[in-house]
Amino acid sequence: MNKTIDAFLESKKIAVAGVSPKKGNWGMALVKELKKKGYTVYPVNPKHVEIDDMELYASVKDLPKSVESLILAVNPERARSIISECEGTGIQRVWMNQGVGDGAYSPEGVALSKEKNLEYVYGFCPMMFFGGGLHKFHYWMRTHLGKTPVEFSRS
Repeated sequence: MNKTIDAFLESKKIAVAGVSPKKGNWGMALVKELKKKGYTVYPVNPKHVEIDDMELYASVKDLPKSVESLILAVNPERARSIISECEGTGIQRVWMNQGVGDGAYSPEGVALSKEKNLEYVYGFCPMMFFGGGLHKFHYWMRTHLGKTPVEFSRS
C-alpha cells in the first residue's frame, strides 16, 4: 500500500468525490487542505455545479484525463459506484477515506478496485498523510501503535 500512498502524495492533481456545501463536509475539508498544500484539486459531486467559486465535476468521467488520483469521501455504496465509473478515465488509484466506521471502505470496493486494475488505499484517513496539526499527531500515534502500512515511512 505504501507505493500507492507515495503516488498520492506525489500527485499534483487529485480529485475528491463527496464535496458538498454542507457545514462540516469532510470532502470540502479535504479539498481545502489539499489546496493549502499546493495540489490542484478537482471536486466531484453530481448535485452541485459550483461551491465557493470552485467548479464541481458531476462525475469522474468528466475529469481531465490527467487526473490520476481520486479520494472517495462518500459512503461505501457510493464509493463502489464511483469506482465502477473510473473505467475509461485517467484515474489510476483510489483512496477509500477512513471516516467514522468504515468510511468509504468495503470489501466489495477493494475487489472492484482490483477488478478495474486500480491501485487502492483504505483504512487510513488521507489527512494523516496530507494534513498537519492534529492529523500529524494522529499519524504519529498510528505509526507508534503499528496501525499504518508496515513499509510506509513518512520523512
